[in-house]
Amino acid sequence: MTTKTQKINDLSAFDGLKEAQEAGIDIEIKDPSGQPIGVSIRVAGPDSERQRKVMKALTNERINNEDLATATAEDIEVNTLKILAASVISWSPIVLDGSDLPCSEENAIRLFTRFPFIREQVEKKAGKRTGFMKRS
Repeated sequence: MTTKTQKINDLSAFDGLKEAQEAGIDIEIKDPSGQPIGVSIRVAGPDSERQRKVMKALTNERINNEDLATATAEDIEVNTLKILAASVISWSPIVLDGSDLPCSEENAIRLFTRFPFIREQVEKKAGKRTGFMKRS
């Protein structure tokens, strides 16, 4: 008989979570009405080296500039955008203004700035560990 205080889960079930976040997940992008647009963006998770590296760099930059107490909403938005762009691993071919858009952090920033609905979808998935957990 199981009591309320007895734990039935083994924490080793989470051993692969960091590796899964490094490998990333594919996000099928939808237009603002919820229809798929034929674009997929692969992103790393919040515990990935990609995200942690840029977060540390941005924090160190603020510390070095002795600018910790003067954060603005704009600063936070820019930093969030940089973290999000750094988490992009790859994407299916994206055509923008008639040309292929190569996958890069700079182009991810362009894409997320120009199309907030894409940014919102990627940000929602890239920031949550649950999407990287294997389902049993």
